Amino acid sequence: MSDGSLSQEEIDALLQGADDLGEMAEPEETPGQLTEGEKNEIRALSSEIAGFMGATLSTITGKNTQISNPKLEVLTKDVYISGITGKAVQIIANYNEGVTGKHSYVISEEAAKQVAALMMAQEGDEGELTEMALSALTEGFSQMSGASNNVIEDKTGKPVKTESLTAEIREDPVDLDTPEGNFLRIRYDFVSNGNSSNIDEILDINAAKSIAGEILRKKGVNVQQMGAQMPQGDNVFQPGLQQNVPAFGVGADSTPGMGNVGVQSVQFAPLSAGPQPGATGNIGLLMDVSMQLTVELGRTKMLIKDILGMGEGTIVELDKLAGEPVDLLVNGKLIAKGEVVVIDENFGVRVTDIISPMARISNIE
Repeated sequence: MSDGSLSQEEIDALLQGADDLGEMAEPEETPGQLTEGEKNEIRALSSEIAGFMGATLSTITGKNTQISNPKLEVLTKDVYISGITGKAVQIIANYNEGVTGKHSYVISEEAAKQVAALMMAQEGDEGELTEMALSALTEGFSQMSGASNNVIEDKTGKPVKTESLTAEIREDPVDLDTPEGNFLRIRYDFVSNGNSSNIDEILDINAAKSIAGEILRKKGVNVQQMGAQMPQGDNVFQPGLQQNVPAFGVGADSTPGMGNVGVQSVQFAPLSAGPQPGATGNIGLLMDVSMQLTVELGRTKMLIKDILGMGEGTIVELDKLAGEPVDLLVNGKLIAKGEVVVIDENFGVRVTDIISPMARISNIE
């Protein structure tokens, strides 16, 4: 009968079990997954990118659009397409410099029509996705992708480029071009003209890890630089030792019994008028944006009964005098005046007067 004590074999078995538990407790990185630290960096980066993408689309369309609330999820293609119903539009924007890997945006057919209508200054979003609509959609995402790359470059300190964007209609979600294995899906809320939908950003998991790694590396370099400037030897702050630290901007001599504690006045860089939030200094991003130019001969107001009574030969009197310059409008805004000319049997307009910037600002509604 046992006296309650453990034999040597039992003790050895318990110790072996403890060793096994200790080995299991060591976390191992799962292939095709992001660590919590990497997710946090990508999440913070995506929040900033969303704001710049929304501001860019608002600027080039003249309409209030919002892209916000990014949600991250690591998925496989089967899981991802199981949540898609109907047609989808994929805008391919693969990374080819600084970061490499598959990268694209996926939106519903309705959202694609919505963005295309904004780009073409149309009020509605009805009809089919024509080649012109896909071209406008591609241009819009090209500008937003450029803004996204600028944010990544700022955070990583390295140039980031993508291939020329292309928009393709996917009749069946299974035709979506996604990275092999696990990939990162970032889903943004998209709101414009009172309509809400989503924009999915699809990113190769290794590209996501590369971006997050560069951000962490850059932060690590900054920390090391700060640590290299810390006082050494007797100048190191010691917890538990009372030290008299003067206020910022006030010099101090060493205090007896404390060692040599060197304190300098704080040197602040001069304040300058830097760029305001939302401002952009790279006008090249907007050079390829299509604008609608209208030449207006004149206007008039008519009653409905007069419009219904119009027929062939009816003369409509305008508010312009004969020989008076015509108006040139871009997206409905007056920018210049000119005179009508004929060039090789085609009408044209010779610009005679450019509206001043102050006058153009006053015309903005």
